[in-house]
Amino acid sequence: MTWRTVKQLAEAKAPEELFTGQCQNRPSVLDDYKPYLDDRWSEGFTNAWKLWEEIVPLGYKGSYQRVRAYLHKKRTSPRPVTARPPFAPDGLRMDPQPPGDPHRS
Repeated sequence: MTWRTVKQLAEAKAPEELFTGQCQNRPSVLDDYKPYLDDRWSEGFTNAWKLWEEIVPLGYKGSYQRVRAYLHKKRTSPRPVTARPPFAPDGLRMDPQPPGDPHRS
């Protein structure tokens, strides 16, 4: 490391001060297509190559790798936990049986 880097790291009062580069808050070529990708993702289409092929005719000029990276973040982010509705496996009755004969069908 150069002395300037060491000085910058030493003088930073908060970690956020270190994140000041040209890449911060810069618009992406993918920004205009993210709503479309999010909708398709919600519909169950998760193949990055197929989704890239869908947005190229819509005017997307970026790379496949950028689409793949965006979808990878969605793939690895935690999903909300939802309760599954109860179900009856095949062969089981859902209606309660009256007390008495347990072998009654």
